[in-house]
Amino acid sequence: LEYGAGGSTLVAADLAGRLVFAVESAAAWVTRMEAWFQANPPKARVVLHHGNIGKTREWGFPVDNRTVARWASYPVSVWDRPDFEHPDVVLIDGRFRLACALTVLFRITRPLTVLIDDYIDRPSYKKIETLVGAPQMAGRMAQFQFTPQTLPVAQMAWIMAAYASPN
Repeated sequence: LEYGAGGSTLVAADLAGRLVFAVESAAAWVTRMEAWFQANPPKARVVLHHGNIGKTREWGFPVDNRTVARWASYPVSVWDRPDFEHPDVVLIDGRFRLACALTVLFRITRPLTVLIDDYIDRPSYKKIETLVGAPQMAGRMAQFQFTPQTLPVAQMAWIMAAYASPN
């Protein structure tokens, strides 16, 4: 599973026999990626999922907050697809990174590896460490080992706020 489609999606698509779900907030980018895969058939089964947050600007950010009610669907909606399969690895490199990590943590049914790109430069992402501990770092990327957890109600306020933050 990948949040934020792009170059890493192309790399994963080259892995024969794999299933890759890529969540993307920018509809135009999804269309471009679909055209790419039409012209360059992947070795993996690639499912591009539009996490519809409304109109987007560069890098898939929402243009404004008029569609804030949709924003929580970006990290969550792929998990509700009838064809979705539990991932072994999750790469978070798109919008709503903290919310994506939280969604993975609360939706998984078995342990998995989570990679969060640009982690080192984003102090707000570090809140996830209160639930899963400190990551191993490789450059700007954090690597976590997630195990299934239930929602900690004492931390509900910051968890809910994460779903309204597109960073």
